[in-house]
Amino acid sequence: MTPPSEAPTITRAELERLALLSAASLDALEPMLLGCPVRKLARGETLIAVGTDNRHLYLVLSGELGVHLDSPESPPLAKLGPGEAVGELSLIDRQPASAHVIAAEPTRVLMLDEDLLWILADSSHAVAYNLLRMLAARLRSGNKIIQREREQLEQYKFHASIDALTGLFNRYWMDKMLSRQMDRARGGKEALSLLLVDVDHFKQFNDRHGHVAGDAALRSVAAAMRAVVRPTDLLARYGGEEFAVLLPGAQLPNARDVAERLRSSVHSTTIEHFDGTPLSSVTVSIGVTQMLSESTLEAFVEKADRALYRAKNAGRDRVEPAD
Repeated sequence: MTPPSEAPTITRAELERLALLSAASLDALEPMLLGCPVRKLARGETLIAVGTDNRHLYLVLSGELGVHLDSPESPPLAKLGPGEAVGELSLIDRQPASAHVIAAEPTRVLMLDEDLLWILADSSHAVAYNLLRMLAARLRSGNKIIQREREQLEQYKFHASIDALTGLFNRYWMDKMLSRQMDRARGGKEALSLLLVDVDHFKQFNDRHGHVAGDAALRSVAAAMRAVVRPTDLLARYGGEEFAVLLPGAQLPNARDVAERLRSSVHSTTIEHFDGTPLSSVTVSIGVTQMLSESTLEAFVEKADRALYRAKNAGRDRVEPAD
């Protein structure tokens, strides 16, 4: 650790640059500040460590400090240059430091102990006002960090529920929605229907055209179905070449109509390779069921799955209702 310097090395210009002393009378305050130690920090040296007690306000005279929340090796959350201050929060609330403060380059800081800080605040209205402004700015910065973290969390949740290839929701999301919609339908005595959609002969399509073309086919199928369903319908890629469509409020005849429109939309969709080359079209088979007495998500899906296999066995490119 580099010790504080023995002799004052502060210039008047450096004092005038300090935000804590903005609009204050330097002639009255300078004699008190000239006796304060100046600490010199080498690049990478820690000024404040998380969990330590801090009894100083540090005013940056030259160089740059980085504020690191997680660990000293993490990217700095903020950078503090000449004129700025650090350490005021732990100094005022007397709680252990909540961040690492590390020199990003050779840095000099003026060290104000807590007794002197309060003497300066009592002596100068400007110093007291500037200290309040510093605290307010730190709180605002903390609020921005919290908001940014919330937004990032929402993004993580969003991406965790979205299938990257098709842009549809994924099975994880659909299973959650299935359970919720089943409870809602029971409580409100409302109809609820489910479609399971499977692309016919998809393995052969991949073998013939390649996996890149297979991805293009799945995106085209997703787009064709998205264009048909209502805004209130819930559409997801359920796994591989299988899709699920949940139809709140739809009884079985209405669900069959929706399934036929989906099947027709996919059948008439032109699939293009990434270079614009037309590919052979694909078809889908669809199993349709309405929730009646099913008590579990698994039983509901199983009934639609049996209908889907009947559609496959009956020749594909068709819709089959559940028993």
